[in-house]
Amino acid sequence: MLEVLGLADLERHHQKMIAWLLDPSQPHQLGERLLTSMLKRAGHGDLPAQALAEAEVLQEVEQPTGTRADIVIRTEACTLVIELKVHAMEGVHQTERLADGYAHEVTPVFVFLTLHGSRPLSKRFHPMTLSQFADDLGASLHGAPHLGSAHGHTARTAARDYLATLQRMNRMSALDDDAARLWLTHGMAMKEAEAASARVLESLTKALPGRLEQVAAQLGAEVVVRQETYAYQSERYPGRPPYPEQAAVLARRDWLSADGRLRAGVGFGYRLRKAGEPQPAIDVFKTELRPFVGVFVPDQAVYATLSPLSGKAWANKWLYLQYAELAPPPGGGNLVERLTEGVLDQLLASWRELSGLIDTAVRD
Repeated sequence: MLEVLGLADLERHHQKMIAWLLDPSQPHQLGERLLTSMLKRAGHGDLPAQALAEAEVLQEVEQPTGTRADIVIRTEACTLVIELKVHAMEGVHQTERLADGYAHEVTPVFVFLTLHGSRPLSKRFHPMTLSQFADDLGASLHGAPHLGSAHGHTARTAARDYLATLQRMNRMSALDDDAARLWLTHGMAMKEAEAASARVLESLTKALPGRLEQVAAQLGAEVVVRQETYAYQSERYPGRPPYPEQAAVLARRDWLSADGRLRAGVGFGYRLRKAGEPQPAIDVFKTELRPFVGVFVPDQAVYATLSPLSGKAWANKWLYLQYAELAPPPGGGNLVERLTEGVLDQLLASWRELSGLIDTAVRD
């Protein structure tokens, strides 16, 4: 819900959720589990659970010294002071002033809770990440007792929703790190790699018809290969100008008209380069340029019969459309050959699933 409302980057909303989750008296009925886990991470794992059960949870607590603690939890065994930072930096001597302000409390425990594991300026504070908090929250939810009331179920759902938000926030942080490492290591070669990828995919489109001929021979004399160039006109966006596409398909001989024209087939389609375009027209990261597998149906009568069954008729001349699987397979070997084999496997799966349906539509 924080993400839907655009509040996931605002610290005070996380503060309210975390304080609520750490409060044993709240209807989520996590009890002192999450509070115990945080204290363990801060080096206080020997505190009795009963002493934490009656915890008093406070927020935005001001001290006479002019400091304000985000979350303060007072229990019979200790006082837990949490300073939370999601995207902000620590203020000048902030953790030092907080540690001094709560030094008189019985067994004060200080936690510096941040998104990325930032180090507090005061050594009296224990650094902790929101990822660690999410791990402990997940474990607490897993071990929590069964709920009997509707109110409890609603509260538990809110806790799980917040856990999902934390997991996504931390996953994005990890992805940013990985992406930055990739760019800083290989950034200079990226354009060259992109061009090489386009050449490989063009080679795949040239290799596929010949491989289809081999597959057709294995399927029997009644199966043939047909290629057709046509103008793709978007049915969803009819105002867009058409562009050329190529189909390479398997078809039974009785799927051809009396004069040899293709009425339907199962195959592979891709966009052709427009006149004057300097770059190959295949790009797996652009929707309109991704190669695809499906049922190619240039015959309008067969298309009208199959279209209601497919449930997806937005691509003119194509039904049962799915993008070609072009992720590089693990291991070595010739990439064009291995990608071609993968597309053929996908195409043959569609053939086995849909050829009977096409037989019926052509006869009708």
